Amino acid sequence: MPFPDDENGDVLRRMEASGFDFSVPHDVEFFAVFRTEYEADVVARQFVADRTGGEPITAIETRPAENGGMELMVVKSMLVTHENVSSFEARLAERVSRHDGYMDGWGVLQE
Repeated sequence: MPFPDDENGDVLRRMEASGFDFSVPHDVEFFAVFRTEYEADVVARQFVADRTGGEPITAIETRPAENGGMELMVVKSMLVTHENVSSFEARLAERVSRHDGYMDGWGVLQE
């Protein structure tokens, strides 16, 4: 299937080449890093509210980042499409940018 010519499209093409099943929902992990635990927790609480509102977020976790600061992982169950991944990534990035953080990618377990 054709994917846009961007970073997410490149990842999706590699997934397709390895036989990834795009026809069923998967838990997709999105990562961001913050200077402080406080900032990570503020954004984490925003996603807790989204989950409480019915969004299919299966996990929200903060932990020390490898290179300092705090990492936030938000896991959302979704069909893995360019639009779904990019849309959620953009929403996370917008929240992260308001709290002195930066995006650190996304991934999905390939079985």
